[in-house]
This record gives sequence, C-alpha cells and structure tokens, in this order.
Amino acid sequence: MTRTHGRHRVLLLGAGYLSIWAHRALKRKLGREVDFTVVAPADAHAFHGWTGEVLSGELPPQAQLSPIAEAMPGARHVRGLAQRVDRDAQTVEVSLTDGATETLHYDYLVVGTGQYENVDSVEGMQEHAFRLRAAGRTEALVTQLDRCLAEPLESSSPEQRKALLSVVVAGGGLAGVETSVAIAQRMSRAAAGGHELAKVVLVSATEHIARELPPKLRAHVRKEMRANGVALIAPARVVSVAPDGVKLDDGRWLPTATVVAAVGHRPRPLPGLDDLPVDSRGALRTDRLLQIAPNIWCGGDAASIPLASGQTCPVDAAWAIGQGSWIGRNIARAVQGRTQREFTWKSVGVTAGFGRGHAVLEAWGMSFHGRPAWLSRALFFGYYLPSRPQLRRVLRMLRNRRGAG
Repeated sequence: MTRTHGRHRVLLLGAGYLSIWAHRALKRKLGREVDFTVVAPADAHAFHGWTGEVLSGELPPQAQLSPIAEAMPGARHVRGLAQRVDRDAQTVEVSLTDGATETLHYDYLVVGTGQYENVDSVEGMQEHAFRLRAAGRTEALVTQLDRCLAEPLESSSPEQRKALLSVVVAGGGLAGVETSVAIAQRMSRAAAGGHELAKVVLVSATEHIARELPPKLRAHVRKEMRANGVALIAPARVVSVAPDGVKLDDGRWLPTATVVAAVGHRPRPLPGLDDLPVDSRGALRTDRLLQIAPNIWCGGDAASIPLASGQTCPVDAAWAIGQGSWIGRNIARAVQGRTQREFTWKSVGVTAGFGRGHAVLEAWGMSFHGRPAWLSRALFFGYYLPSRPQLRRVLRMLRNRRGAG
C-alpha cells in the first residue's frame, strides 16, 4: 500500500458496519484526497439484519451478502486477516487467504475486527455447532436444515427421525431468540409427512431472555416463541455438543442433528495492540474521540467506548454504524488539522423480527410491537443496507418469492 500522489492512506481492518460507515463518511468529507484499503477475508459484507428472514425462508441466503466493491466503492480490497500492527512503522501484517503475507502501510488506521463466537468454552461446539456471524454461515445452516427436513423418514429409526427434526439453539440473547423463531417457521412449512415431530429448543443460561429489550417487550418475545412452538429450557447451559445431540449442565441429553451457537462473543486480539487497555470482554478501551493510540481509531464489537453518562456503548450494529460515521468525520478533521470531536451519537433503539408483520421495537424509550414495529424495522434495515444495488436485488427477491407463493 503505497502513497499515491500525496493522498492519505486509510487502512480499514474488517468489512463490517464500522468500516463501511467510516469509509462512507470520510469519502464524503475528503473524496480523492484519500486512498482506502480494506482487509477482510470474504468478498462480501454479511448483513445480519436479514438473518431471520433467510432462516425462515422469506429470503434466500444471497440477500445477506453485499459485495465489498459495492459497499466501499473505490477501496482496494485485500483478502485476508490482520495478524500484527507495528505502531512505530505504521504497518499491518496481513495473512492472505491464498497463504501469502503482505505488509500494508497506513497514515490512519481503523480497527473494526469485530468479535467471534466463544465456542471454545463448550466441548464439541467448535466442531459440531453452526455459527452465523461470518459470510456464508447462514447459508450453511439453511442447507443443513433443508437436508434434515428432506431426509426420507421411512429409512430412519425413530431416534434418528427425532434427532433430524430437532434443533437446539444455545444462547438466550436477542440473536438466539430470533434464530429459534425463524428456524421454527421454516420447519413448520414442512409439517406434512411426519414433520409434525419438528422441534426447536432454545437453551438459555438465564430465564431473562432477550435481555437487550425492556421487560415489556421481553414478555411479547415469549409470546412469539410460544406462538411458533419454540420450547425454552432455562436456566440451563449446554456443556457438550456431539454430532447427534447436546448435553446440558443438569445431565439431560437432547438428541439433535443441528445445534446453533448463539452464545457470547469475544473480540479478536491483535498483536501490536495487545498492550493497550481492554475491558472485561477483552475489547480495546477507546477515549471519547474513539481513539486507542495516535492515528488509530477503534469501534464496533472490538471496542469498549465510554459515554458521557459514564456507561459504555452497547454492542450492536446500530451503534457500530454511528461509531463508524463518527470515526470517518474525526479522521477528516485530523487530516485537515482541525480538532476532533468527542463521541456523542445516540442509537434510536433496538429491534427484533419474528416473521412478516411480527416484530418488537424499542425506540426513543418507547416500546412497539406488531405491524408498526415490523414496518419500522424493514425500513430501517433497508435504509442501512450497505449497497443500493443489493437493496434493489433484495426487493426483487421478495417480489419473486411472494409471486411464487
């Protein structure tokens, strides 16, 4: 990554919400004064807003994937993972997906490396559970679900049928709840021919599921789970995962061919930044400018960001979008020799969807559910989809699916 015609080199680690909106804000401010490079292993951004719609069958897996070339136009894309930062030399060593390595130079660095599922803490979860964060993971789960539903029932024993038609979702946060309801909806469409045995079980370490929501909406979430036939086991923990089932901490064995890990997450440690302060999650502590070191900004899942209230930012996509825009504008101020601004952005709220016309929304301290929440959620996700061409493709997908139905 060499300087071109005196332009400023901005290196973006990760192709998530943070990097996309930092790129967008900085490009709007400085345009051709900046050379952008983004480091990410996949060629598309995985938009998690549509995960429920993909799992339920309302949208195909391709609806989640916005090509990086569209999401960050004009940026050079280096396919790989950052392995080390040299803050003195202002370089990042990258391991490329083809096995080679490359050293990239930067003037300004944005760390948006995100988190990964904490599957190592449960025996067998790494090998046998499905995860949803990375590009392509949702499609792999959809393929597994459809394979189990298509398995000839007459060729299986009762025990095999029970396992094939059972899904266990580990984790009672909002992601786990949305995932379990969406899978139950997909399986309910295959209710004929013995598939009435299909069962989705959500295992939560606490009875307070969907803790991201206010209590009033949590009650509505439980109602949606019951309406879709999702069984809740709480408080309980999955302590081991095998190809044919999971074991809980009370000794119970749940036979299943499909386990979904919606468990806690950990930020990715990055050598060269590992001497900097972190919080209890291992997230890098930023200052109020969203900086962790000179010419280095951090946000999203990888960061612990202080708010004026004394609390830290919630970890979700909406906050990452706001942080990315703020970082982009602060880099522009740094380039121009102006004073950066302390982070004061506030998220509107949090939302979750449970099929067409069913959603919950907490916005500006007020709670909504049903069709108004669903419409607001759809408009919000459509607006913040990183690629306009991808939004048009998604709308065509919806029309085609409804036309076929």
